[in-house]
Amino acid sequence: MNRRFYDLNVGGRAEEILETAKILGWDGVCLTGKARKEVSGLDVLTGAMIAAPVRKNARKALELVDMALVEGGDESVNRMASECWEVDVLAHSERNTNKDFMHQRNSGIDHIMARFMKERGIAIEINFAEVLNSSGNSRARILGRMRQNVMLARKYKTPVVLTSGAHDKWGLRAPGELMAFGRCLGMTELEARNAVCPAALLKKVSDRKNPDVILKGLEVLEWGKSKSKDKKKMYGWY
Repeated sequence: MNRRFYDLNVGGRAEEILETAKILGWDGVCLTGKARKEVSGLDVLTGAMIAAPVRKNARKALELVDMALVEGGDESVNRMASECWEVDVLAHSERNTNKDFMHQRNSGIDHIMARFMKERGIAIEINFAEVLNSSGNSRARILGRMRQNVMLARKYKTPVVLTSGAHDKWGLRAPGELMAFGRCLGMTELEARNAVCPAALLKKVSDRKNPDVILKGLEVLEWGKSKSKDKKKMYGWY
């Protein structure tokens, strides 16, 4: 099967990031907060990192960009994101200040949120930069919480994306390196590969922009003379 590798959360100088991403073997990236740049052979999506109120900000963002990512961490924001159909990725969910439990990490996601996210096609982000830019007890806590989210995702079939979270070319990692990082967190080889080849999430983004897709699972094959293809609203298609 022909798989395409996507890093869905990168920032920094677009020209520098995109050229390096192509060299490292990525087929596409999502630039958060940067304008789209064209690089031959690289699929470039645009994304917005949003905060609460999630639904209102996601709908505004999707009029301008391809993907809505939520700046998670706070428990209430994580929950709002998990319930919002417009959201594509919940980022940094493990960034909460609550203490971990005796036999369970307080990873920012519980079983109810994991089910909501599976139903809505919202991915849990595992961001390598969170580990790269931490040390000591903080790094150990982050790794433990990420591992907890990997186990939740497996149990409830919630999508996961592995991202570099890079803000410059030095923070980028090759697809194989992020897959190895996922394996360290307890992912199987197939889970790690799917986390850098997020086909279902990319289809959600594509369907959102497709004027022929009326609802999730309902697509018009031919309009005939009854309707012209007007500009499509970027939310509410599901």
